[in-house]
Amino acid sequence: MSRVPVSRVPVRALLLGESAKASSHLLSHLEQRGCHCWFATSAEQGVALFNKHRFHLILSTSPVGQATRMISLLGRSNCHAFYAYPVENGCWWLPLMNGGQECLGAPALRPREFAGVLDQILEEIRASHFAAPKRPREVAYDNALALEVAS
Repeated sequence: MSRVPVSRVPVRALLLGESAKASSHLLSHLEQRGCHCWFATSAEQGVALFNKHRFHLILSTSPVGQATRMISLLGRSNCHAFYAYPVENGCWWLPLMNGGQECLGAPALRPREFAGVLDQILEEIRASHFAAPKRPREVAYDNALALEVAS
């Protein structure tokens, strides 16, 4: 069986926010980079989706309580998570998890810095897709998504 090139491996991303419309620029950024995206409006809905799709990346524009509650419910998953902390003319992106490790208190990122870090994380996720052995369920899920991308 042939494998999908690293640049075509779909990264599964969850956006947690009050409305999909408010996150449309973020959704567009991720989709342009080949991500498969889902949206949740609450921590509980996000955890239910996470249990089905095992997201690589979680980005939250919801109030910080929703984001931190979801992270606490996920336990030790191997994902990256960020929270958009609103400031006067935009937001600062606060890292919450890095590869499954909580990193509350890590330096915040300005939107332009975050875009670069996000692109780097997407490449790291794609590269690790080939490095780490996967559970059969993850392999089946990734293969199904790869077929969608290829068609």
